[in-house]
Amino acid sequence: MSPMTVEDTGPPSSTDSAAAGTGGEKLGIRWDTLQDRLRSSVVSISICHCFHFDQEGVHRSNATGFVVDAEQGIILSNRHVMTTGPSFHKATFFNNQEVLLQPTYYDPIHDFSFFRYDPADLQNSFVPREIKLAPEKARSGMEFRIVGNNSNEKMSVHQGELSQLDRNAPNYGAKSYNDFNTFYYQASSTSHGGSSGSPVVDIEGNAVALNAGNSGGTCASFFLPLERIVYALEYVRRWEIPPRGTLQAVFTHITHVQAAHLGLDPEAAAREGVLADATTGVLSVNKILPGGPADGKLQVGDIIIGVESKLNPAFTELFEIIDARVGSPVSLRIYSHGEFKTVDVDVMDLYDITPSQFLRIGDAVLHNLSLQLAYYSSARITGVYIAKGGRGFFKCSDLGRRNVIQAVNGTPTPDLRALMNVLQDVGRDDPIVVKVFDHRDPRDEAVFVTRVPPVCAPGQVYTRSKVTGFWSREPFMGMTKRADAAPVLANGVEPSLVAPSATGEAVVDAAAGLIQSIEYAAVSISSNSACPASGQYTVADTGNGFIVCKQRGIVLCSSRLVRNPTSILSVAFLGLVSVPATLAFVHPLYPVAFLKYDPACLHRTDSDVDGQLVELALPLSDDGAARL
Repeated sequence: MSPMTVEDTGPPSSTDSAAAGTGGEKLGIRWDTLQDRLRSSVVSISICHCFHFDQEGVHRSNATGFVVDAEQGIILSNRHVMTTGPSFHKATFFNNQEVLLQPTYYDPIHDFSFFRYDPADLQNSFVPREIKLAPEKARSGMEFRIVGNNSNEKMSVHQGELSQLDRNAPNYGAKSYNDFNTFYYQASSTSHGGSSGSPVVDIEGNAVALNAGNSGGTCASFFLPLERIVYALEYVRRWEIPPRGTLQAVFTHITHVQAAHLGLDPEAAAREGVLADATTGVLSVNKILPGGPADGKLQVGDIIIGVESKLNPAFTELFEIIDARVGSPVSLRIYSHGEFKTVDVDVMDLYDITPSQFLRIGDAVLHNLSLQLAYYSSARITGVYIAKGGRGFFKCSDLGRRNVIQAVNGTPTPDLRALMNVLQDVGRDDPIVVKVFDHRDPRDEAVFVTRVPPVCAPGQVYTRSKVTGFWSREPFMGMTKRADAAPVLANGVEPSLVAPSATGEAVVDAAAGLIQSIEYAAVSISSNSACPASGQYTVADTGNGFIVCKQRGIVLCSSRLVRNPTSILSVAFLGLVSVPATLAFVHPLYPVAFLKYDPACLHRTDSDVDGQLVELALPLSDDGAARL
């Protein structure tokens, strides 16, 4: 992580220091009793993420959470702890009682989530103590404790003092989840991995912030304020989804000096009601996604003067109004290019661009491009993201994982539903021409051809319930019909996924002496596996073989190319035409195999490839069997 520099808000007042240091002592509370008071509230969470989804891969980890509603069994933790895809979670209390967790809600942007457990699962009349959320008690200079499971060690306690309360959200890197459009608290602390989701508590045991991350190699820790968490918790208690709106724009907090550099005159700002002495800064537009509600209405560098009737709003005040205007326009007073003006921007439902469904075909995982992924490169939120390429299926070796599908067989695929509609009409033997771009750089485009694996379980569509958080599964019956296989020109339309290899050529004893030329019998074979099978993990491979029967379309090759039964096979003739092939036979003892292709495919091309091909006669033994 690379911490961002913000304006120093000055030392805490003596009143704040007194409240932070002696408020608990006046009530007869001491820090050394904190662990006993909170030990029943903090849990260790074990996570097993089952599928590649969005920015998450398959992994196992541990983190922290704490009870915020003991009666309903609600636990608060981080969004990156719950993760956005299908996952398994288990909570362990201090007395080693374990409960399964239900992933009830995660915020589409901010780093918090809510789990549920069944209080009836707790034994021996154990009732955990809930921790009160008190965002109003956070003060600069306030002493705090982080109570969590640092490095998976139970009830680790770390101390510190809050230093900054108006820091922009930390940047954890382009390949990680990042929060935005909110303030973060910053302090020096020794908490590290495993303490994500820990409560940041005052001397009275109230949570004033949520531990979210730290800067690697330093003592800088970052805490998420609780205002938006309190807002969402009220809805979660009622089994409802909190309204969340978006302008598809990223805002950042800048100082009044930085605003002056952007052209905002302090006197002109004061006439608009923005007083430099009253706040530490203003909000400015940092990024706008193409095609979003703010595109064409706002520009990068615009300064937010007010929203509706609220002047100089902070993040919380701005998005409280935006969340209340979902589906309606919101009025923004801005300073843009030397003038003050008012613009109306439509508020979009944030859940509409939050993926909650994915398609799994073989080992491939496909879902809508998310706001988080589009945020990195300011890309338009359209297309289907390849969260996992399925090894040789839906995978382009040049770009790998990070592809976004724009079109399939010439048909645009702006979302997953459009992609599934296209795949419904694809036959099992049809080539699938896929146009993609790299989500990190939308200008980096590529086209590749894939086919349906010959041995592949039916596709599955997984859908997340927004109310319960559980994922359901239903079959996807696309790509199952048989169709006439069409030849594909091999001059660049269907390139090999890896460079041809000199190994794997079929070897037949005395073959060179039986024919004058092997050039017109030799073929190039491409093999791309859809998923690991039969102990084989190779994604793509190439090799050579030769035709042994033109009339029936039989090719002899090394069995090394076809050890994975899910391999998608194709045979290229004379470097001009490529046709799909299927595995006909693998010898149980010798390293040879026979492939079969449809000779009619060669007749449907303009080139005279079929007329030039010859077959290589196999030497026969005395009993008429082929001898290798």
